[in-house]
Amino acid sequence: MSVYAKPNSMPSLGTTQDQAIAWFARLQDSKISQRDRTDFNEWLTACTSHQVAYDKVTQLWQSQAFNAALSHYGTIPFPKKQQKLIAQRWVAAACLVLTSGWLLFTSGLAERWQADAYTAKGEQRRLVLADGSAVTLNTDTALVFNTNTEHRGVRILSGEAYFEVQPDKTKPFIVATEQGTVTVVGTRFSVKVGAATEVDVESGLVVCAGEQGNNRQLSAGQHTRVTQQSVALATPIEPSQSFAWLKGRLVFQDQPLSEVIAELGRYHSGAIVITDAKLAQTRITGNYKLEDTSAIIRALADISGAQALNLTPYLTILKS
Repeated sequence: MSVYAKPNSMPSLGTTQDQAIAWFARLQDSKISQRDRTDFNEWLTACTSHQVAYDKVTQLWQSQAFNAALSHYGTIPFPKKQQKLIAQRWVAAACLVLTSGWLLFTSGLAERWQADAYTAKGEQRRLVLADGSAVTLNTDTALVFNTNTEHRGVRILSGEAYFEVQPDKTKPFIVATEQGTVTVVGTRFSVKVGAATEVDVESGLVVCAGEQGNNRQLSAGQHTRVTQQSVALATPIEPSQSFAWLKGRLVFQDQPLSEVIAELGRYHSGAIVITDAKLAQTRITGNYKLEDTSAIIRALADISGAQALNLTPYLTILKS
């Protein structure tokens, strides 16, 4: 997981879920300003996914399991003069538990319970399917095999996978995600799921379809983004960059440090926090081996002129 946080203000984080947690924690402060509330309302209404993520955080906060985990904080007797301080610490503890509870779901554990095949963070795995097709699971990925006799394929629950599909015109191969489907007869391509489904094609043709019925055909060297509402226009990719992870590498070309860290965070065990906006926008070009993510963080710090502070094995701070 990676985040970018502004000092002394509301964090601008790397994922919608992270943002929802941070806003929820901020709103627990009785001294929150009207400006903060206005900023929160603007964030909440900016995108439907923001409301969905915030609702999930609220549901977790109100769940019986979560309340049970916090119950002992409210039963410890403290002197009156310490009650205000304890209340503040209680909120901090509650938000920490909330984050931990959220990570239980976002770390892939929930998907793994449902999956037929999965990988842990930093792990990759190649499987050969019954029809001779192959699928390579990238880091922190979970998928379910299709049992429908009319077509071949899988459903990706989380993460990213690369497919080498054996041709069979009588049985198309379908990759299903929350947002839509990718249908092929024989080709090589990758699919990554998140807020949207990202599709990159190395060879052959694929048809990408959204849940609402719209579709688009992609050919070799093209990319699209699928949501439930739409399938974006195809754009060109650089295969050596898009499929670098298959060779155990990450390749970046003139990208903001925040984007580089967000991608690296998919492979790194722990959070990586960037402390200011200027540093987050530093442009990065590089080609890195994935075998040592901590070494990549140090290299990125050197390139961007930042300091890398390892506060714990699970938290690294990048600061100017």
